[in-house]
Amino acid sequence: MTAKGTRDRDRGLLTLMAGMTAIFAFNVWEHMPLIVPNHYTDVASVFWRDGIGRGPHLLPYRDFTFEYPVLVGILVWICSYLGRSAGDFPIAMNYYVFAMDAFLYAFTAGALIALYRLCELAGVGEERIWKAFLIMPSFLIFPVYNWDMIAICFALWAIYFLLVGRPRLSAISLGLGMAGKLYPAVLLPALALEEGSWGRRARYAALALAAFLVPNLPFMAMNFNGWMSTWTYHYEWGIEDSWLIYLFHQFDKNAKYASLAVVAYLVYKGLIETAKRPYPSRAARVIERSFLLASAWLLGSYVVTPQMALFLLPFFALMPHLPLPVAYLGDVLNALIIAFWFTLQGWKIDPLAPTSITQAFSLLRQAVWFSLFLYALFPDRFRSAFGGLFERIRFEPIGGPARARPPQG
Repeated sequence: MTAKGTRDRDRGLLTLMAGMTAIFAFNVWEHMPLIVPNHYTDVASVFWRDGIGRGPHLLPYRDFTFEYPVLVGILVWICSYLGRSAGDFPIAMNYYVFAMDAFLYAFTAGALIALYRLCELAGVGEERIWKAFLIMPSFLIFPVYNWDMIAICFALWAIYFLLVGRPRLSAISLGLGMAGKLYPAVLLPALALEEGSWGRRARYAALALAAFLVPNLPFMAMNFNGWMSTWTYHYEWGIEDSWLIYLFHQFDKNAKYASLAVVAYLVYKGLIETAKRPYPSRAARVIERSFLLASAWLLGSYVVTPQMALFLLPFFALMPHLPLPVAYLGDVLNALIIAFWFTLQGWKIDPLAPTSITQAFSLLRQAVWFSLFLYALFPDRFRSAFGGLFERIRFEPIGGPARARPPQG
């Protein structure tokens, strides 16, 4: 690459980072506890719990049940310790939130850098990152709402490292993503299959599992039942923001079996159908498979909270043949869930009830996501069936009009 090309590349990334920083700073401001009124965030909410912000400062998993995976628990312990050293509860909470937001900013920046590099590999222009990632409603609302950016950062680096020929780093990154939120595990089949033999695939999976276990093992050793309570908590949790609420009672255990079956089937279809299709590059194949498997999780899981939609945004950026108007429609519907959630609670309406408007939004956004899943899976059939409609929203064929940045040497 020429010196000019390097400067252009650096300038493009710096511009994206500046935009992300401005959006992130707005997120920090609107969720700060000291701002009145402020918007709810799980990050601040957990500080009210005994063992974190109240009572003795305790170690999660060992001393109390904490429903989030270990990387989140470690950060909550560090940041709550820093906050509590600053003063009484209100001051401590704000210092804790500032410290946690600093960590989340680092992971968000890491995710953006990985996405930028993946766009280079895929031949996608940086303007797509603006349109399909940074100004998407979910990114405007959720980066500091929960801890999903940790998992998404590691998942994107796992894809990138695999594509540049560093499978060990890829597996480690995927395992760490699973230690932040479990759902990056759904990418494991797509990434492991890129290894040339079943022995190498098994090593990839084993290394990802080892990377997941490393931060977990100390807590497993200190109190295995306490560590296990995280996963028991999620198993016992009811249906939340999933179409399954229209078929099952919220706490019906059969919904979990149905959820597993749907996810498994969609993952299977994603892998089988993409194996039949030629791709212009390895990057195109890995990215599309990863999108299909990420979508499979969000379409089949019995818990699909709105912040989990952040998992799809990088793929909207990396796959310019997916229509932005449809992606925006799904993401707006996703944002409306949280926009109405607390209003319904104020009206004494359960936002998890199948008759609530929030669950209607949940159903509609999953229907939109399913249309994108089907289009990616069966592009020719989909265009044949709905070609007239899709022309109006500018569907493009896979490998269609290039939107890559010009060669830079």
